[in-house]
This record gives sequence, C-alpha cells and structure tokens, in this order.
Amino acid sequence: MKLTQLLTATALMLVAAGLPATAQTARIGYVPTEDHPVGQGVNKFVELVSEKSEGRIEIQKFGNGTLGNEPQMQSSLQGGIMEMMVGPTSNLVGSIPEYLIFDLPFFYPDFEAVDKVMDGRVGNALFAKLDALNMVGLAYWDNGFRHMTTAVRPINSVNDVAGLNIRVIPNPLFISTFTALGANPVPLPYPELFTALETRAVDAQETPVGLIYSSRFYEVQDHLALTGHVYTPYLLLASKTWFDSLPAEDQALVMEAARESADFQRNLSRTDADRLIGLLEQEGMEVTRLSDEEMARMRETVAPVVAEFTETIGADLIQQAREDMGAN
Repeated sequence: MKLTQLLTATALMLVAAGLPATAQTARIGYVPTEDHPVGQGVNKFVELVSEKSEGRIEIQKFGNGTLGNEPQMQSSLQGGIMEMMVGPTSNLVGSIPEYLIFDLPFFYPDFEAVDKVMDGRVGNALFAKLDALNMVGLAYWDNGFRHMTTAVRPINSVNDVAGLNIRVIPNPLFISTFTALGANPVPLPYPELFTALETRAVDAQETPVGLIYSSRFYEVQDHLALTGHVYTPYLLLASKTWFDSLPAEDQALVMEAARESADFQRNLSRTDADRLIGLLEQEGMEVTRLSDEEMARMRETVAPVVAEFTETIGADLIQQAREDMGAN
C-alpha cells in the first residue's frame, strides 16, 4: 500500500472511531499526587486543551512521579522525548541562575507581590531564557510559601532553628539560607524525604503546606512553623521540539489554556492552604506562628545571603522585581 493510501486509511479509521483525523497525543508528567493542587491544575489544563482543540490534542497525565523525578523529566523535555511537565523553578537554577530570584529568603511579602513578578517583566525575561534549554515556559503555577516542620521541637524563634538537621532542596541558595540560620542543611531529592524523616536521618524539612499534607509528613513530624520564608513557584513547561511542531493556531490555544489553568490552579492552591493547616492540626501537628519581631530577626539573619546571591542573579533583575512589587 502506498504511503498516501496508508495515511488516508488511518485518517478514516480515526474518524470512524470518533477522533479527529489530525488528533495527536502528548504526555504531561508531575511529581505530586492527583489530589494535590498541581494534579488538579493538570486536570484543568488537559480539559481546556481538549476543549479548545475540539479533541485534536489529547494530553495523557502521569502524576506521582510515574515518568521520573523532576530533574529526570526536565532532561526528557530538553531532549525532546517528552512533551510537557510541571516542576518547581528551583530545578532550573543550575542552568539558569537567574531563577534563584524565586528562592531568595523573605523576598516576597505576599501573593500579590509574587504575581506581579511572575506575570511581569521578570517572569517574561526568565521564560525567554528557557529557549536555550529547548524548553518553552507556558505558565507559572502556585507552590505556596514554604514553611518548616520538625520532629524535635516547635520553632518560635531563630534560636529554635539552630542545630536542626534540615532537608533542603539541592540548591546553593537554600543551603546558604539555612546555614545562616544556624541549621545543618542536608540536600536531598524530594522522593527520598519521607524515608529520611521517618528514619531520623534528618530532623526537619521545609515545603509548602500542600506537600506537607499530601505527602503525610504529619506522620513523622510533630511541629509546623508557618515561617513563609521562601516562595518557589511551579512551572508548566513544554518541550520546544514538541511545541514548535504544532501549527501556530495550536500553539496559541495551548498557551491560552495554560494561562487559564494558571488562574485556576493559583486560586485553588492559595485558598486551600488555610484548610490544609486546619487538617494538619487535626492530624496532631502543633502549629506555631512566629511573632513579627522573630520574623524580622530571621529576615535580618539571612540578609547577607540575599546580598551574596544578588550578584549571581543580577542586580538589575532584582531591581526590576522590587519595582514591580512596589518595593523600591
């Protein structure tokens, strides 16, 4: 059978099966569980793409690390062998150090300030840098502010952080931040964290409440301190190889779906945080909120870290972020 005849026959079979003749399949991977705001955001994105493409683009979902951890999936995107993923910006800092701007301690006062940076000049400039890694930034999603949990003691002051063996993201800024606070930072990949807490290889960890609850850290940690020390967003990313293969109209609808899913996911993640804190209390965690004076002490303690990494990130980029937040 000639190639043209084969393609025609295939198209007829797709139509007979109720699928558009130009249907294509893509995969999206992520590490959190489906009930996490990332999983629900992926569900919304997939639904929007299907709706806007009238079924021509089908996205298959792979959560809970099925397609590998985040660095592995990122490598697959860069190599063009995987289409999309969701992961934190912290995984990019080794290749694009400017993404460290989202790991600066106590830099973002609230969600409004975060959104002004992500959706403004800084966020766009960082997306542009992904081109060199063969990736396309589709949207910034919410990961929430990061908080500390411990199995040793409640954290009510800077002094309570001192001496803790705390798991951190394998990232130089996180290591420097917790070293400045007097802790002993232990870089570990996220999939290894629960076991490390369970075996007391580490005393403490720091993640947003969504991950604390969905990963059941309350089973191995007794205390939660709402420090909000870092805001690290998630990124909805696409392989440039795959994205560039799409017709212009499909690229536009994928981007539109990404923007709409970002609004949905951010709202879901942020409104869910208070509920999750209540659930963590019900599971037996003691929740503490540091006083304004102690939060100021923490901010002052890590100020030299911010100054140190300003040179790495770029003073101009940090100034843009401050201007966009209205914090000249």
